Amino acid sequence: MESETRKQHHFNAKRTLFVLIGAMQLAGCTNAGNAVEFCLDGEFDLGARYQGMHPAPGERYPTRFCYVTDDTSGRIQFSGSGQSNPDMQGEFVVSYFVPDTVRIVNREAPPDIEFTGKRIIYEALRHRRVDPKLFVAELEAHPEWIVGESDDGWRTVNYPGSPFESRVRVEAGKLSEVRTQADVPLRGRVPVVWRWLWPDTGAPEVRVLIEDDVVFAAQASWRELSAREARDLWRLSDGREAVTLDGDRWPAKIDMQMQTIVDGVYLVTGVRTGFAHMVLETAGGLVVADAPAGWVELQQLPPADLVPGYGISRLSENFVDFLEASFPGTPIRAVAITHAHDDHAGGARAFAAAGADVYAPEHVAAFLSDALNRTTMPEDRLTRQGGKVTITPVHDRLTLDDQNNTIELMVLSHGPHVFAALGVWARDAGVFFQSDLHVPNSDAETPRDDRVATECWFAAWAVAHLTPDTIVINSHSRPQTPVARLARYSDSESCRALAIK
Repeated sequence: MESETRKQHHFNAKRTLFVLIGAMQLAGCTNAGNAVEFCLDGEFDLGARYQGMHPAPGERYPTRFCYVTDDTSGRIQFSGSGQSNPDMQGEFVVSYFVPDTVRIVNREAPPDIEFTGKRIIYEALRHRRVDPKLFVAELEAHPEWIVGESDDGWRTVNYPGSPFESRVRVEAGKLSEVRTQADVPLRGRVPVVWRWLWPDTGAPEVRVLIEDDVVFAAQASWRELSAREARDLWRLSDGREAVTLDGDRWPAKIDMQMQTIVDGVYLVTGVRTGFAHMVLETAGGLVVADAPAGWVELQQLPPADLVPGYGISRLSENFVDFLEASFPGTPIRAVAITHAHDDHAGGARAFAAAGADVYAPEHVAAFLSDALNRTTMPEDRLTRQGGKVTITPVHDRLTLDDQNNTIELMVLSHGPHVFAALGVWARDAGVFFQSDLHVPNSDAETPRDDRVATECWFAAWAVAHLTPDTIVINSHSRPQTPVARLARYSDSESCRALAIK
C-alpha cells in the first residue's frame, strides 16, 4: 500500500503543476511582462565529466549557461554555450512552454523544432531552480516539500519529479549549498553539490562538484530584459512554422531498430536518440561496438538523467536484451569500447554480466577497470551475479579470428576528439565502425564546417590505414562513407588549410 508520505508527495506535485498551468493560462489573456535573465559565466571541466581528451580533471573550457524566466506566463528558456567535446563548440537553446511543449530554438538555421504532448513541468522547474534567488523563493512557497530540518540549518527536501532527496542550507536569506546525488556513468551513485559564495550580492560565485571534482565554476549575473527582448524571446525563428514532433521523443527515446549493412554486419539504431551501434555476427558469437550509458544533465537542479531510470547499466542491459531477442541462442562474444567518454563506455557492466569480453584502448584500460568496478555502482545484473568487469587492453591492433567474419580492433591515437580511440574493422565484410570521429551530415565530399579538424584528421587516418572500398559507419548519423570519398576530403580547402597529413 502506498505510504502517506508518498501520497502527499504526489499531491504536492500535482498542486505545483496546476499552479504553473494556471499562470500560463492567465498569460494567454494578458501581455507577458518583462523576463529576467540569469547567467552563469565560467569554466566547465570536461575531464572531470569524463568527456575530455583524458578521463581526468583539469581540462577546463569557457562555458556560459543562461536561464530566462517569465513568471507571468510560466515560460522558461535555457541556453548553453561551450565545448560539448574537446573538438567541438556547442550552442543550444530550448524554450519550455508549460505544461506540455518544448521548443528547440534554431535562430541561425530555422525552422525551430517543437515537441508537444509531454508534461515538462519538472524539467522546466529544474532549470528555473538553478537561479539561487528563485530557488529560495520556491522553497519558501512550498514548505510541504521540506521533510526534515537539523539544528545546524540544513533542510531535507523532496522535490517533485526527483528520485533523490536534497539537503539545502540557506544562510541570511541566501542559498549557501545544495547537496544531492545522481547516478553518473563511470562513477556510480555519487554526491553532487552546488556551493554558492556571496562576496558580491549582485554577482555570487558557484562551484558544482561531483564527489570532490569541481566540474563547473562560474560567476552569476542577473538582468531584466526589455519588453521587446522579452516579446521576441518566445517568437518562432524567422517567423517560420516549427517542425512538430511527438512529445515522447523529448529529450531522448528508446526505439531500437536493426539495419543490415552487409551480410553478418548490422547497425542497431535508437538505443537512445542519436545513438547507433555496430553488431557483428561471428561463429563465436556477437561482437558489439560500444556500451552505451545515459547522460546526466548537470545544468539542472537537481541533476536528471536524459532517459530517466536508464542512467548507468540499464540502457545497455536493455540493448543486451534486444540482441538476445534478435539473435536467439547466440552469445555476446565481445564488446569493444571505442573511447572512455562516459556515454560510450559506461554501460560495459551490462555486457560483462552477459559474459562478453570487454576491450578498450590501452591508454584508458586501467581507468575503465577501476571506474566500472567502483563500489558506488547502483545494483545491476553484474552486482547480483557477484561479478566484475575485466578490461582487455588493445595496444595497437588486436585480431579476433573467426572463420566467418574476422574482426580487427585498431587504436587511433592522439586525435582531436580524444587521446586514444578504438575502431572496429570487419575486414572480410569491408565495414569499419568508429564513434565521434567521422559524423557526416550528408554524402558530401567535403567535411562538416563545425568539426573540420576532427573530420580531416580522421580522413587522413582512414586513407592511410583502410582499403579504399571500406565503408565507414558511425554512432551518431546515418550516412555511410567509403574511404575513397574520405580521400577526397584532403583535397578540400578546409582540410588543406589545416595541413593534416
